[in-house]
Amino acid sequence: MSVEMSKTSSVRFPPGQEIKLAKPATELYVGQILKTVVITTLSNDQVLININGQNLNAKASHHFTPGELFEVKVIANHPETILEVQPKTPLPSLLRNALLQYLPKQAPATNLLQTLAQLMTENNLSAPINQIVKTILGNIPVLTQLPNQLMQAISQSGVFLESKLLKNKTPQEIQSDFKGLCFKLLHCLGTDSKLPINLPNELESGFLQQAPLPLPGAIPQPLTKDTILNLIGLSTEAVHHILREQVTQALARITTNQINYLSQENQETYLIMLDFPLKTPDGIDVIPIMIKQHKAEPMQLSKWSISFALNLSHLGSIQATVSIYAKNIDIKVNTQQSSTLQLINDYHKDLEETLYESGLHLREWKLQVGLEENHIDATNLRLLDIKI
Repeated sequence: MSVEMSKTSSVRFPPGQEIKLAKPATELYVGQILKTVVITTLSNDQVLININGQNLNAKASHHFTPGELFEVKVIANHPETILEVQPKTPLPSLLRNALLQYLPKQAPATNLLQTLAQLMTENNLSAPINQIVKTILGNIPVLTQLPNQLMQAISQSGVFLESKLLKNKTPQEIQSDFKGLCFKLLHCLGTDSKLPINLPNELESGFLQQAPLPLPGAIPQPLTKDTILNLIGLSTEAVHHILREQVTQALARITTNQINYLSQENQETYLIMLDFPLKTPDGIDVIPIMIKQHKAEPMQLSKWSISFALNLSHLGSIQATVSIYAKNIDIKVNTQQSSTLQLINDYHKDLEETLYESGLHLREWKLQVGLEENHIDATNLRLLDIKI
């Protein structure tokens, strides 16, 4: 049979469209999925396709583009063979592939910072590593200074490092960035020795942190501190191995938060999640934060909120959300202990007056015993599949 290869009708075949073969293909069976390529169009409703190396005439209500590849499913084979065009499986996106790589490795920097603090007291690090560790610990804000240093703490959290580099920020801003310092530390630690490093079981298990996954939009949960690893008596190679593991986890956590932010980029509102270290009376804690822009009604201003969570030995676990809409401030606090709630409520009037002096109005003051749990949209549960 001669065919005109120059015919190029180009109306694409929609998924779900049926194709009927001119002659029954008895070797096919119902439910079979077949790769198909279009050879050419023959007439308004005829197309020549190739399946398994065999050219077949088919009848269709739409035209294919010659050379087009797709899959069909055999849905009937008696008295005639009917094929159904299958939806094309989307290729994994660059961001999803990145999540596949980083999410299983991520963990908050809680254990890393505890390890660094312990090593500083023992003073058995090499000079280059010792200097980087000093810088990391020295850059951590103190709880009492947080109101004045919140912007700096967020800026240095690591999620903005690449943006700083792109915008040619000052060397000081870049050199104090937590992600950048982690990369420096990882570089100084070098690669693992080819010889096997045997660690006690309690140290190996210390790498597996049961921290909440950084799901987009998840209400920040207090991050618990694991038992401090006992590094006394370990070889330099073993200590370096532990640090490499913990630094890699912390970097993966930062990168995961960055990927989650980029995944939201096409949405109408802004959402970013990050962690930053904080010195408290109990030591060094890591504070998870969510900054969110809530969708505005037509002709209305956007509402912004910042949510965070932390653990304090004398107050228990605390979650808080501060929202601002125009000049109105809403504050919501959840605590683990009722006594903590009462203590916070004692400052209600003082806070109201302070905001008033700044031209702001405390519109809502909501305190509740019991931490708020997450009710995540099922579309985000794909991250759980990756984690497992």
